[in-house]
Amino acid sequence: MLTIIVIALFVILMLWAAYSDLTSYTLSNKLCLSVALLYPIYLLSRYLDGQMLPWSTVLLALAIAALIFIIFAVLFALNIMGGGDVKLIPAVALWAGPAYSLQFLFLMALIGGGIAAVILLNNRLKASKYYKSSENINLSVAEKNESAVPYGVGIAGGGIYVAYQLATTLNQFTAISQG
Repeated sequence: MLTIIVIALFVILMLWAAYSDLTSYTLSNKLCLSVALLYPIYLLSRYLDGQMLPWSTVLLALAIAALIFIIFAVLFALNIMGGGDVKLIPAVALWAGPAYSLQFLFLMALIGGGIAAVILLNNRLKASKYYKSSENINLSVAEKNESAVPYGVGIAGGGIYVAYQLATTLNQFTAISQG
């Protein structure tokens, strides 16, 4: 029961991430740290509920999160990703662990890419129809400063998927141990 409460807190943090990124294009350090620090509490809750994860799984989750952080830090250095995204993605990957990391990354990319495509299409339409400063001159999309992508929504969507998988797996384990 305790583990379900911790997973619910994780979902609340994911919803906070989506809302924060949609409204202000920021993912705070406090949010990213909260997601990462909730993971050891999740591990403790599993232990207390009699469903401890093997240490090899936990160590592999840490290694995956570290590798993902390095990859996205390079993307940040190339000015491709925002700093909040770079910190939140490995924090969620920690939760995903070896079982769900690929699905998390795929879903995050699918949702984030879909949002980016909608924003780019919207900017293209605006540039072609509404932003003519004269008959022969268009303002570029870059000059309008509207090309930021709230990628936290994709991260949150992937995180909620991970939470669902963790809760489902937990329920299956409980049913097996009781039956």
